[in-house]
Amino acid sequence: MERRIMISNFQMMALIVISTIGTSSLYAPATFAHYAERNSWYLVILGGIMGVINLFVLLKLHQIYPKKNMITICTHLLGPWFGGFLAFLFVCYFMDLTSWVLREFSQFFIIALNPVIPQVWYLAAGAIMCAYAVYHGLEVFARVSEIIFFVTVTTFLAIYLMLINQYHPEYLLPILENGLIQPMKGLMLATSWFGDLMFISMVFQHVRQTKRTTAYAMGAVGITFLLLLLSVLSCTLLFGGQTTATFTYPSIGLIQNIRLFRNIERFDAALVVVWVMSSFIKITVYFWSALRGLSDLLRLRRPRMLIIPLAICFVIISKYKVWGLIELSAFYDSQAWYFVMFQLFIPLVLLFIAWIKENTTKSR
Repeated sequence: MERRIMISNFQMMALIVISTIGTSSLYAPATFAHYAERNSWYLVILGGIMGVINLFVLLKLHQIYPKKNMITICTHLLGPWFGGFLAFLFVCYFMDLTSWVLREFSQFFIIALNPVIPQVWYLAAGAIMCAYAVYHGLEVFARVSEIIFFVTVTTFLAIYLMLINQYHPEYLLPILENGLIQPMKGLMLATSWFGDLMFISMVFQHVRQTKRTTAYAMGAVGITFLLLLLSVLSCTLLFGGQTTATFTYPSIGLIQNIRLFRNIERFDAALVVVWVMSSFIKITVYFWSALRGLSDLLRLRRPRMLIIPLAICFVIISKYKVWGLIELSAFYDSQAWYFVMFQLFIPLVLLFIAWIKENTTKSR
């Protein structure tokens, strides 16, 4: 894996938006409604604020160590033993998250499209597709993400606009009737949704740095926040808070209400295409991050040799992670702290240690 690989600021922004909004657009409306019902939009706002904080921490780490990624920062700050162990945990996290998203990928097809085909075939198809992209490298799937970015954003905006005459603003009332604190029970989960941008800690050193790099990264969080807010508001305005919480995939129910010229309907395929493309990018970017992390940790000269073993590993792990969709959703809900720990808490501690070391060095 070459260190001279570079991607543009826009490609970085596209990767962040697609990886963050792709899967969350399906699950977030129902999950947030479980905690806040009609006030789900409030959780999105809080999650967006935490997403900005998360990105700020990763940006600051990159500014201090511009030529290092999360794996090499760990070993540099904490030494080869403890730092190496923490770096290994991050690699395991990237691998674990890859297998989670791959399981989501297969579970979606089983429930929404064809439950007859064995799940392992969906898992194998997703793993092969993403392994092929990882083999060709970051630059290749970053260029693909530019196209997917426009398709994804345009599709979501079109869906929300075509339903505007069916919205019921009264479903949002009363606003925050239980105060500002009660809905915050879902804050950890909202933080984990926006924390999906954490892979950027492995990509920053390959981004062509300009004065606008930070603006593009912040813009990516802004676009993600806007799309997720529109998704939650649309479901609430169309179905109501309590009904939204009962859906498995509220966005599919949302798109099934679209009618054009009284005869044209069933736009489900458009959402399926967008979600499959988004999942492809998310699985690929975390697959690549895991491979890159292993390469840096073990100092491998030919990391591509690990692509096929990793892909097989992802299929096996994804197959036996959970028994079904209920367990999958319950894990995301109850174990959100696990994701936030790697996305925000540990990078925050690393940033604190880096600041101490920098200040100590300057004082000397």
